Amino acid sequence: MGSTAGALRLAGSCRPNLSPRWPSRGEALLLLLILPGAALVVWVAGVLFTTDLALPVCDVRRFKNVLVVFPHADDETLNCGGAIRRFSTAGATVTLLLLTSGERGNPLGAADPALKAIRRREAEQVAGILGVSRLIQEDFGDGQLRDRMDDVTSYLSRAIPQIGPDLILTHDLAGLDGHPDHVACSEMLTGLRRTHFQDLPIWCVALPRRVLRLLKLVWQLANDASVDERRAIPTHRLFIGTGVVPKIRSWYAYQSQRGSLGKGLGKFLPTWIALSMLQFEYFAESA
Repeated sequence: MGSTAGALRLAGSCRPNLSPRWPSRGEALLLLLILPGAALVVWVAGVLFTTDLALPVCDVRRFKNVLVVFPHADDETLNCGGAIRRFSTAGATVTLLLLTSGERGNPLGAADPALKAIRRREAEQVAGILGVSRLIQEDFGDGQLRDRMDDVTSYLSRAIPQIGPDLILTHDLAGLDGHPDHVACSEMLTGLRRTHFQDLPIWCVALPRRVLRLLKLVWQLANDASVDERRAIPTHRLFIGTGVVPKIRSWYAYQSQRGSLGKGLGKFLPTWIALSMLQFEYFAESA
């Protein structure tokens, strides 16, 4: 009996203490010092990985009237929001021309007339954040640009001389992700440059190869050979610097569209951190 009780007492003394042990003040201070430092190291590594130092840096000050043309509200922010802000703060007049109302910008891709007003309000808010001088939003039909290329091309051939830009920013022929509206937008503008505006430079948004590989690795972009063969190779880069802050603010202003970036990359990093690592935006000058 006595030996049994002793055995029980011995067993009880060997039980692990399951109650949480809070870190001491010294340990807490060490964590506060280590964690921000580690986060900074990861961020710097991300910046270095996504930066192609071999490409020349362009000077935004030589352009005074910039026209930014994309099919949908939010295309401009994701692709070149930092550049728009840089041009604006450098004193250029920036006109943002959106070709559709974006009524199919939902998970089902179905036309939603109520979404038009929402995306228009979001675009107006973003135009103020990025310093856009003039916002023009047309309604050629979300998902219908390829079917209406004659109408849209005719419209652009009239609108461009009226605006009088000395630079156009838009998609490359891959349209980033191969979206038919993105591709059609680029095809129309590059075609007009060849036939009507030979002296007007067009900068097509492009991405360094390592960034493309990363986006595919985290399922942000699909592996599509037919899209990849149309991608432009960057010819220069533009430093964003503090312009990354309004770019991030603009992205979060598009509340109706925020799921599009979170579907892949957002599983690994908060969107604002991922965007902040892209300290340069890349372009290919259209031939």
